[in-house]
Amino acid sequence: MIPQGNRRAGYDVFVGTISEKEIDFVAKKSDRIIYIQSAYLLSDEQTAQREYAPLEAIHDNYEKMVVSLDDISLPSNNGIKHVKAWELIKIIK
Repeated sequence: MIPQGNRRAGYDVFVGTISEKEIDFVAKKSDRIIYIQSAYLLSDEQTAQREYAPLEAIHDNYEKMVVSLDDISLPSNNGIKHVKAWELIKIIK
C-alpha cells in the first residue's frame, strides 16, 4: 500500500496494489478495512471483469466493493458487493 495521507469519514485512505493490479482505495478505520474499486459504469462484461479482478485477487475476509454510477444494483460477485455511488456514505459509516 502507498500511504496517501488522506483521511475521509474517519478512515485513513490508501491506494493499494496486488499482483500488479491497482486497488483504487483501501480505507482503514480501527479494525475495519474496506477495499474499493470505482468505475463510471459497469456497462459491459469486460469493464466489470476489469474492476472486479483486483478485488478477487485479495484473499482475506475484509469488505470488498465496486462503486459505480449504475442506476441498477448488481448482485454480489464472489462476495464483492456492488454499491451505487450515492449510497456509499451509508455503508462506510
